[in-house]
Amino acid sequence: MMLPGNAIVTGAASGLGRAVAEALLADGWTVACVDLPDPLARWAVERPAGSREQRIAMDVRDGGAWQALHDRLRHEWSDLDLLVNAAGVGATGVVGTLPESQWRRVIDTNLIGTALGCETFVPWLRANHRRAHLVNIASIAAVLAPASMAAYSASKAGVVALSEAIAAECPRRRPGVTIVCPGFFRSGLLDTWHFTGSVEKREANRRMAITWWTSDRVARRVLRAVRRNRRYVVVGLQARWVWRLKRLAPRFTTFLMRLAYGRLK
Repeated sequence: MMLPGNAIVTGAASGLGRAVAEALLADGWTVACVDLPDPLARWAVERPAGSREQRIAMDVRDGGAWQALHDRLRHEWSDLDLLVNAAGVGATGVVGTLPESQWRRVIDTNLIGTALGCETFVPWLRANHRRAHLVNIASIAAVLAPASMAAYSASKAGVVALSEAIAAECPRRRPGVTIVCPGFFRSGLLDTWHFTGSVEKREANRRMAITWWTSDRVARRVLRAVRRNRRYVVVGLQARWVWRLKRLAPRFTTFLMRLAYGRLK
């Protein structure tokens, strides 16, 4: 079991990142909450005196900003115990219709941003003589690759591969690595999502409205996995079933994805 320590959470001003940061703060952690300036400015919660929270405006796509954060925290903290890469954006569009700018926005934020965070901070996590942990937020889309979600799926599949490679590079599980693959849950992700077509937008809003899962519920599941040092967290009953199905019958799963997309048109 991990005792409260020092944590970095990206995408911390909204959605899952905010829920994770709030849960850690409630448990007595010191948390560097990283996000873009505008989301941080809209984060209206005021902390009581003595709060262990730091709000840091930063673009995860900026390698220099990651290094500056590293230098700052190495000066302030003796150890880093947890890094949660939760910053993410999305885009929907059939290949051939999605602008290059959206491909770059999604890949640079979801994959490159996560990779830069790992490159910068994993050595510090490895040096921790207590139990340190890395959490990278992927998606069930990384495995299923639904139609019209190629950019998002590719970025999150890259996060999975990156995380597995880091786990293989870390002897004695220093740090532990957890990969989170949620299905639909209520968050602010759709606020920054680029939709090429109205059909995909309507379906995403429908799924978001009916899901039982919230950011807070997912955050609790993630932190429980960290305490248990679990490698994968697949959130949602449907997500778990299709996760298993994809491994057992990949071509049939692709057929189901094609069928489901065809019914939206």
